[in-house]
Amino acid sequence: MKNNSSAAQMTWTYTLILALVTVIMGLSLVIGVGYSLAASTVDDANGLMDSLQRSFIDDRPDWEQWRRNSNINTKDTHVRVSFTEQGKKHVYYSPGTNKFLAKKVKHLPFDQNIEIRNLWRPYYYTAQTTKGIRYEIWVSFHSVTHIFHLIFDILLVVMLISFLIGLWLVITLAKKLNRPLQNLTSSTHQINQSGQLSYDTQLPIPDKPQEVKDLTNEFNQLLRQLNQQAIRDRQFVSDASHELRTPITAIRGHVQFIQRHGQDHPEIVERSVGFIDSESKRMQKLVESLLRLSRMDNLKVKREKVEVRQLTEMILETYQESIPQKLVIIGASKLYLVVNRDNLEQILVALLNNASKYSDKSTTITVNLTEHAIEVIDQGQGVPDEDKTEIFERFYRVDKARTQKIPGTGLGLAIVKKLADLNQIKIQVVDNKPQGSKFILIFK
Repeated sequence: MKNNSSAAQMTWTYTLILALVTVIMGLSLVIGVGYSLAASTVDDANGLMDSLQRSFIDDRPDWEQWRRNSNINTKDTHVRVSFTEQGKKHVYYSPGTNKFLAKKVKHLPFDQNIEIRNLWRPYYYTAQTTKGIRYEIWVSFHSVTHIFHLIFDILLVVMLISFLIGLWLVITLAKKLNRPLQNLTSSTHQINQSGQLSYDTQLPIPDKPQEVKDLTNEFNQLLRQLNQQAIRDRQFVSDASHELRTPITAIRGHVQFIQRHGQDHPEIVERSVGFIDSESKRMQKLVESLLRLSRMDNLKVKREKVEVRQLTEMILETYQESIPQKLVIIGASKLYLVVNRDNLEQILVALLNNASKYSDKSTTITVNLTEHAIEVIDQGQGVPDEDKTEIFERFYRVDKARTQKIPGTGLGLAIVKKLADLNQIKIQVVDNKPQGSKFILIFK
């Protein structure tokens, strides 16, 4: 397991959390048990004090009776009783107390009632004066510390075993959770190293966990989009080469024709030069369209509120002179839409140009303005259903043979789609009954 892998990081994180929780729980139990045992010793000391007072007979303590009446072991308990009678001080010690009191004593800073004697053995000290008699008792914590050490040792072993079991579970779980990611990485590496990439390459999708399954699905979706884009780019290069090759071939053919026959037949020069000029203009228009389309990939437009009726009337009035079909505007007398004005003008001109190319000269092209849409309606050839989703692709032409009967570069509608996307406009193509097509611009 690599140190920088997610499994390793997960393991270290949960190990620290597990260790912290284990230590906190252990300390809590130790403190709780220790406090309970200490409190029990204090209660025992108070009980001994009461029994000691009852065992004081004829001005002297009866140690044997006191030991018999005590409910705890008094072997490590020391007593001193003192009083003054007729100016004379009397002091009585329990067996061993004189030797015990001769040892050096230390007090805990936070509790003066706890004394440390005899190699760090703790004692609880309590004193009480009744009827001129002072009773002092030192109760050993030996039994308490013995029980405390036993509990601490047992707790330490249990904590260590629990920690090791928890660590094993964390490592196992981390590896199990990380295995689908490792498999995903391995599959990706194998695909990269195989050198056999294809447009339908997909990563294997695990059944669980759900997060990795969703991630793999997103990766595959991204791969599909990239593959589709690669296919489109490849087709674009092929189509562009084809579109450029056609006029270049024609130009070279006429240049060679002039070179071979120009001197003997001067009349063909003017006709060939005219054809060369026409094809060169076509090439220039194609290149300009390609450059324009490529610049749109990073283009950002500023949209504003535009009065569409007035703009459309101006476009139709200007464009009417260049096309033979009659242009008509119907629908809303005033229509305000949020759009880039220049982009909308380019879209409408391109759609009118497209409608004109595929319509008879005697027909009418209608622009209909509705509340949230603009419709460009022609009475031309129409678009087959299988081509409706393809006509906005670059170089796509409904005339499969790409004949020269209908002029154009095949990029007009691709530019329209790009400009529509930049302005958040949805564009649709439907049939115009009984004949023709209807291009609908739907504004958000």
